[in-house]
Amino acid sequence: MNPLKKSRRLPSILLFFIYFIIISSLAAFITVRQLPGDTSRCDYCQNKEARNLSDSLDVLLNQVQQSFGNNAINLTLGVVKDGQVFLKKNYGYSNPEKKTAFSDHSQIYLASTSKSLTGTLAAVLDHKGIIKLDRTLADYLPELNFEDKNIHPDQITIASLITHTHGIKNNDAVVWTAFIGHKGNEQLMDILKKYTTALPDTSFYYSNLGSVIYALIVERQTGKPWQQVMANEVFKPLGMHSTTAYISKVNPHYLSYVIDDSEGKQTSVFDKADNSMSAAGGHLSTVDDLLKYLQFFLSDGDSTPGLLSNKQLMFARSPIVVQSNRYQSYGRYGYGLGWEQSIFNEEKLVSRLGGYSGISSHLSFIKDRNIGIVVLSNKKGMEALPHLVANYLYNSILNKKNKDSILKANLVSLKQNFDSDLKETKKVNEAMRVKIPMDEKYAGIYKGGERSGYMEINKKGKVSWGNLKGQLYMLSDSTGLINFRTMLRSFSVKKDHGAVLGVYSNERYFSR
Repeated sequence: MNPLKKSRRLPSILLFFIYFIIISSLAAFITVRQLPGDTSRCDYCQNKEARNLSDSLDVLLNQVQQSFGNNAINLTLGVVKDGQVFLKKNYGYSNPEKKTAFSDHSQIYLASTSKSLTGTLAAVLDHKGIIKLDRTLADYLPELNFEDKNIHPDQITIASLITHTHGIKNNDAVVWTAFIGHKGNEQLMDILKKYTTALPDTSFYYSNLGSVIYALIVERQTGKPWQQVMANEVFKPLGMHSTTAYISKVNPHYLSYVIDDSEGKQTSVFDKADNSMSAAGGHLSTVDDLLKYLQFFLSDGDSTPGLLSNKQLMFARSPIVVQSNRYQSYGRYGYGLGWEQSIFNEEKLVSRLGGYSGISSHLSFIKDRNIGIVVLSNKKGMEALPHLVANYLYNSILNKKNKDSILKANLVSLKQNFDSDLKETKKVNEAMRVKIPMDEKYAGIYKGGERSGYMEINKKGKVSWGNLKGQLYMLSDSTGLINFRTMLRSFSVKKDHGAVLGVYSNERYFSR
């Protein structure tokens, strides 16, 4: 599901000059200018080295902004170095409509970075003997009997759930828990029993499913919501008082929204609710809290004595299982308890990244160098920017000679991200220009059954699908697209002799 953006941009050919402009600017060290219409500042610089790095980052982001059509830069970031907070900076707005600037109080959705937090909970509960990593699904959820008899719950360990090596798949459980909002554990259990299928083997296969099932086990074993257990066992001991899995407990003033301008005007959007916040991607946090979290791992637990031992922390961040792929500048080779292990510029990087249609989170550390970085953003089309910034910060702090060449490669990724988003936005703009009216006989409630829930379309083309709210734009008499702002989905009508039988949205069918 790619993000969306409006099509007002500089001609694309100018983007090819971005690399020359940026690298030249850095080499010449041009005068630092505040980003236009922005609130860029160094909220905390530990020393002169940090201030120089802050200034250099301003130069870089200033040029990125100009080269990408003066698109606003929206980032909040922090660096911990040698056990201390080294640098904190905020750029732009968490909510541009209300002109709420990013700050130390801004709480932003972490998406899949949440898997690291869930992995740490798994380590803590294993340490306390509440849920042991080497025990099985059959031990903790004996009532979870899958209809697919190729699945053997007594062979699926808790560790395999956390490390994506459980060997099962269920996209419906993911859709309910991450997008439209589930209706409780009983519903989830039914979906898991009926629609989970066995994968060919138990090799690494990344998905939300393992963490979703683990949360059910946590509630079964403790008698408390997994969100509360997470707060009691991880967040409170670490002093992460602004981190929560409950949208309902966040002050709207501090909530960071997705910045969307796909329909010709800038809009702040956030379609998450408590029932679509899962253990796989369901936390909001601040840079300050995540810096405390990084310090815990970098200090081998000394920052919060007694929570986990050095040995347990090493296990959590170690490559428990093997993977082999490349993302951005990271050659991934392993996966631990929610943490990924990669080689970045000849350094061993431990990271957990997340993304949700405009939201992008980067959380990582290099243990050998005693450095950790968090970068969070909320701007559609710029989802690759936090990783570019984190890489630039690492390479600058470590005085890497090849930092310019890595920056160029990261700019290629950012441009691809930007162009992909621009292509999606053009689809919305073209549909808006066509102005084909929706046949009012399409209005009504459509049933997607246990797997997809209900979709409602009113006479003006407003669409509701659980927590998702969007606008239907027709491309022909019976086809169109639905702009949910945080995702774009296809739409088509199924008819029989003129009678409307149902509608398709991507691969999902909803009957009349």
